[in-house]
Amino acid sequence: MSCYSRKNLLDYQEKHPELIRSGKAAHRLGIGAHRLSVPLHSRGVPRERKDVISEEVASSLRIVQAEPDRLVLCLQYPSDPDSEFTPASETLELAICIQTLNANGAWVSHIRVIRLNPRGEGRFPALAPQSVTEHPPLLLVETHLLELADHAHQD
Repeated sequence: MSCYSRKNLLDYQEKHPELIRSGKAAHRLGIGAHRLSVPLHSRGVPRERKDVISEEVASSLRIVQAEPDRLVLCLQYPSDPDSEFTPASETLELAICIQTLNANGAWVSHIRVIRLNPRGEGRFPALAPQSVTEHPPLLLVETHLLELADHAHQD
């Protein structure tokens, strides 16, 4: 496990303008996550619980494939040891932010959110932007510091 601290994406942008202007990177990656769960047994109307798990998800990221035009990452869905109930349903809400440095030296953000069954398989399209009311906290992912996944594609 790499030993480095994660920074809030917006804090990083504001506190390190010299890196933005230095031309070191033209793109940045941010990631955030919520665990959405509904208890198996609840009195009355089941109420969805939303937990922020951005830090756990970001620290679990590993590189599967890295090429000049492609970056494939995998993550480990974190368990919830503090849960007082068994969820009837559980959803991972994953926010991905790609930032691109424009000609004026300002970062332009493109955020997409997907929801998926963390224990399922399949294709998970991004949600319509107008359907997302709240993004989880986005953390800067320092991709050059990520470790390779055990199942990584190596040339």
